Amino acid sequence: MSTHSAMDDVSSITGEAPAAVLLVHLSERAVVHVNPVARQLAPDAVLPMTVDEWSDAAQLRDLEGAELSETEHPLSKVARSEPVVGQAVSAAQVSDLGRQREPLWVVALPMAGAPMLDDHALVVFLPLRDARAARAAMDAATEQADLRDRAVLATGLSFTVADARDEEFPLVWVNPAFTATTGYTLEESVGRNCRFLQGPASDPAVRERMRAALTAGEALTVTVLNYRKDGLAFWNQVSMSPVFGPEGDVTHYVGIQTDVTGRVAADRARDEALAAEQAARREAEEARHRAEEHRARLDLLADATHRLSGTLDSTECRRRLLELVVPRLADWAVVLTPGPRRQVAAASALHRDPARAPLLEEYLDGVRRTTLTGPLQELLLGGRPARRIADYQSEAVRAERSSWTAEDEVLTLSDDLGAASVLIVPLPGRHRDNDVMVLVREPGSTGHTDDDLGIAVDLGRRAGLLLDNARLYEEQHLIASALQRSLLPDLPQVAGLTVAARYHAGADGSDVGGDFYELIDGPGDGVALAIGDVMGHDVYAAAAMGHLKGLLRACAWDATLDTPAAVLSRVDELTAALGMSTMATVGYARLTREETGDWALTHSSAGHPPLLVRHPDGTVRYLDDTGGIPLGVAPELSRRDRSERLPAGSTVLAYTDGLVERRGEVLTTGLQRLADVVAAAPRDVHALCDHLLAELGDSQDDIALLAVHLGP
Repeated sequence: MSTHSAMDDVSSITGEAPAAVLLVHLSERAVVHVNPVARQLAPDAVLPMTVDEWSDAAQLRDLEGAELSETEHPLSKVARSEPVVGQAVSAAQVSDLGRQREPLWVVALPMAGAPMLDDHALVVFLPLRDARAARAAMDAATEQADLRDRAVLATGLSFTVADARDEEFPLVWVNPAFTATTGYTLEESVGRNCRFLQGPASDPAVRERMRAALTAGEALTVTVLNYRKDGLAFWNQVSMSPVFGPEGDVTHYVGIQTDVTGRVAADRARDEALAAEQAARREAEEARHRAEEHRARLDLLADATHRLSGTLDSTECRRRLLELVVPRLADWAVVLTPGPRRQVAAASALHRDPARAPLLEEYLDGVRRTTLTGPLQELLLGGRPARRIADYQSEAVRAERSSWTAEDEVLTLSDDLGAASVLIVPLPGRHRDNDVMVLVREPGSTGHTDDDLGIAVDLGRRAGLLLDNARLYEEQHLIASALQRSLLPDLPQVAGLTVAARYHAGADGSDVGGDFYELIDGPGDGVALAIGDVMGHDVYAAAAMGHLKGLLRACAWDATLDTPAAVLSRVDELTAALGMSTMATVGYARLTREETGDWALTHSSAGHPPLLVRHPDGTVRYLDDTGGIPLGVAPELSRRDRSERLPAGSTVLAYTDGLVERRGEVLTTGLQRLADVVAAAPRDVHALCDHLLAELGDSQDDIALLAVHLGP
């Protein structure tokens, strides 16, 4: 069995807990010195005392729990100057060594040749990790062929004793295992401090720790790089324990030393493997992080497309864009829209901290007043590429920033808001850059990277096109609204009548269509009202409606056409004669005030929903249908009139089908709903119209309303 393997065996069965150490005077068979751990094994022992008394005080037993006999007692053996090459016992006391009946491994060696300790023996109780380990150790010792091999196993640990009363702590004894491990004989070791084992690569900090512990009289376990006599380095685990005499003073230091080079190498290999595993894990984590970032960017772009395309309002589109980039790409962000002469036509912003909103608004006020130069002007007007400014607060950039705007306040406020890293990104439309987005990260936040710039540019392209769509829609909406307003008349003031009208665009988003209303104060003593709906919901329907209204007005002024049916028939004939492929429903009525104060109403319909009358007592009824068909279907067919007498205080309501028709519902249901709402509506015609739109204006179709109150 090699010395190295023997030490490995002992190391495998003993733990790293502190050992109990005794110095036994052989001729007196007495324990004269103990270390603190041995004191805990026999706390009531008063030194010196016989080995048998100390054994009884420590309640030593064999592993089966039986009392140790005189001949088997390890302390008795050492008292007879017999070495104890390794024997398992157990101690009953609760101590630093562990719980009750903790197994111990006993090694005892006479210290022959030690100055002033020649008649002494060193006894060391090493803690075992469990009873099975102790049994394995016993089997390993007894199964060897001869005592020499068993002695090597037992003495595989190096033991040293140093004189603590000398400030240099010289060695007074070493066992043969120390010589086998270090190459230094007893004669070469005694009288010297253990520092002679250290060399050029020994850690000075460890040496200072050992020196401090020895000076303070404290126990210490360290692993230090030592050198053999032949210069070969090895890792030495040294456990130093103070040994106290009967007077309680530290008399010696016992060192238990183990060559742990193999374990250190294994630890290093394990650490290197662990480091490699951690590096691989970090690489995998970084790859996963990159994948997550890529997925987050794709999610951002998908979210941007979904959210920005969900509105045709450019202001709302800019607001949603800011909500997308803050805080994902910026702590705060600004979107600028160019105006004439290098001015900012519009500016909007968002900060991740709502408490900064007042300061941000103050900043925007300054931006709106400024004349732009520098990169913002280049991007707004010149189509330059995006720019990343990672060192926004550097001296070079601060000097450049002074030329960006004539408003010094703007630059000061941007510093107050916090700006360390900035991305300036164009939002290109189809033919030019319409807006610029500025993404800002504050000091303390992670600076923008090239990847951030790339995602911002990609997002800017998408946002620019969607903003361009919204801007184009708004321009078309403006034109359509102007066209619709030009086609809807200003109602004339007619004596005895109070009139209100409304036009409401349908939920399909079109603000222009073919619905119309008219109040014509024509020749004679009567007044005509008309309500109509040209097929379609676009500018073409609005244009056809304009032609139809012109014909209707002309026919209303023709004195030869003395009834509403005659007027509608004439309009139908003219649209056919002029080649107008117009199909429309129209309700037309003529009101005449009688001498009694009541009103005579004559009406005719070209397929339009019936007029509704609310009487002064609040009752509501529809006028009888005249059975006409829409204009543009069969102009040669004759039309009929019906006449009514309405008391003063009545209200006549004309409306288009958007107010009553709903998908999947029969018309009679919608008509009844309208009658119920009118019955509960205010009497003022303006309030009546507003009430109807509030209650029934959720239609997909356009709605035109004309309410006429008949006065006395």
